[in-house]
Amino acid sequence: MQDELSQKQTGLAGVWSVRSRLEAALATCWQAAIVHPALRNVPDLQGQIALRRVDAPMGVVYSSAIAPRLAANLGIPTEDLAIRLAERWTASTVDKADWADSSLRVAQKHLVQVHLGDRLLAAWLQQFSRPAESQSPDFFPEPEPDRAIWNSALLTHVQPSPGRLQDERLQDERPQDQFLQDKRFQDQWFEMQAAHARCCNLLALAERVGLVRFELPGAIEGELAWPMPLPWLTAEGTLRTQAPAEQRLIGHLLDSVDALGSIQHGSAIALAQSLSRCVYDFDASCRIFGDVAVHQLELAQARLGLVRAAQQTLRWLLEEPLQVAAPSSL
Repeated sequence: MQDELSQKQTGLAGVWSVRSRLEAALATCWQAAIVHPALRNVPDLQGQIALRRVDAPMGVVYSSAIAPRLAANLGIPTEDLAIRLAERWTASTVDKADWADSSLRVAQKHLVQVHLGDRLLAAWLQQFSRPAESQSPDFFPEPEPDRAIWNSALLTHVQPSPGRLQDERLQDERPQDQFLQDKRFQDQWFEMQAAHARCCNLLALAERVGLVRFELPGAIEGELAWPMPLPWLTAEGTLRTQAPAEQRLIGHLLDSVDALGSIQHGSAIALAQSLSRCVYDFDASCRIFGDVAVHQLELAQARLGLVRAAQQTLRWLLEEPLQVAAPSSL
């Protein structure tokens, strides 16, 4: 895999998009599958794969509906083309470590679906053990004047009372309908900010009780020093984090990073809300401390890896496209 894609597709420093890399790999592979002297007007597949993540009972699945579109251009039955694309991918990835444990199948006779391998997911999640340096991509517009005022006001939400008094004065100056709309925005921000703070609290507690260590004690935003790498995989090579809440969190982390290359303010809100709710679900369903830390240390550490990934992603979504504070405590 090449790192150039990651720099273009995400503002989370060093974290690459699985969807972008998979689309590029499929395009290269499938382009060779459809090039044939008997076929005319063969399209360029770069940028045409259009993968989307779909819900699956277990694991992570990306799906493409490219076969019907290609079949119409090439004069090949859709199902035959889908099978040809699947076979080509299987043959081309046998000796490639990046995708070797990812499988591809044809669903509903026309959808080509890739089931990501656990080793690939472990490598992707491990990236979050490094510090995320916030970057401001050029595609983020300046906030609108009224939104800028209220983003600034929201920053005072976690400040001492004088800031709150100023916030109340701003509220009093606005029409009632505008006040109610901004109140909804503030409620949304708080839900996301609280999820980020919860992640920070869990990481800080984990360091205090010795489950993880950071390079600089107490600096949970910094480099993870131990364990390195995190124990994502069992001895059999399967992902430890297989519980439904863990799988949902991984899926939403993938969605968030996949979307960063073209994110807008509205979609950033939706992504941050969905990710926040996954964090709350994970926190309620998946224990880290107590008996789990004592008897299943590696599972506890892998779950902390998910917390770290969620914290970094939420922080980026809050501070960059949404331009609000990402507090470490409330």
